[in-house]
Amino acid sequence: MNELERVEAAALRDAVLLAGGRAELVGGALCVAHEGMPIRELNRAMPVGEAVDLAAIAAWYGGAPHMVATTLHFDQPGYTRGAPWQKFERGVDPAPEAATDLEVVETAQAESFGLAAAEGSGLPPETATALAAIVGAPGWHCFLALAAGEPAGAGALYVDGTSAWLGIGATRPSFRRRGAQSALLAARIDRARSLGATLLTTETGADDPGPSYRNIERAGFRPAYVRANWLSPA
Repeated sequence: MNELERVEAAALRDAVLLAGGRAELVGGALCVAHEGMPIRELNRAMPVGEAVDLAAIAAWYGGAPHMVATTLHFDQPGYTRGAPWQKFERGVDPAPEAATDLEVVETAQAESFGLAAAEGSGLPPETATALAAIVGAPGWHCFLALAAGEPAGAGALYVDGTSAWLGIGATRPSFRRRGAQSALLAARIDRARSLGATLLTTETGADDPGPSYRNIERAGFRPAYVRANWLSPA
């Protein structure tokens, strides 16, 4: 597992456990699961070595839907290839200034962060509390884009040593196309630098690059590699 994968896996494990899910090293992979969060991003395995035991991983999930996110060769009957992710990296040179009329702040307001993260990601309202569990936790720095005080978008930063992961970027539908994510990316890059990070990473869908992909590139991230996602039969 390279450093880009390692810091993402550390953030994922921490976020899922804080939200009340479970995480364990099984079959050569970090496996996380959260029954109340119906998205495979929070129910996935990330291999930590050069080989994995898919039978052990499948048994740990007990038939629940999950995915295996990996750059390794993968050949397992029953798993199907899902949409891949583009992994990005950058240093901590300042991000280009973002054009937006929204105010971006680091926040301790868990309820507002959870609202923006859940609605912006298209998740049910009841998932907001779990998504907000990272607010104020060690290593985490959460940001809001505000429109006249109302939460419009959210983004999180996880720092572990000199490495940092940027994730949970989401904008509520009624506030899109106002530069929220570009501004949230810039704010998190600045914060990572102030905390001593030197390597930053994030990811988004690799197929048919859309606004998220373009925002990340405009923020100075470089494509590192494409990571496959294999979906379980369930």
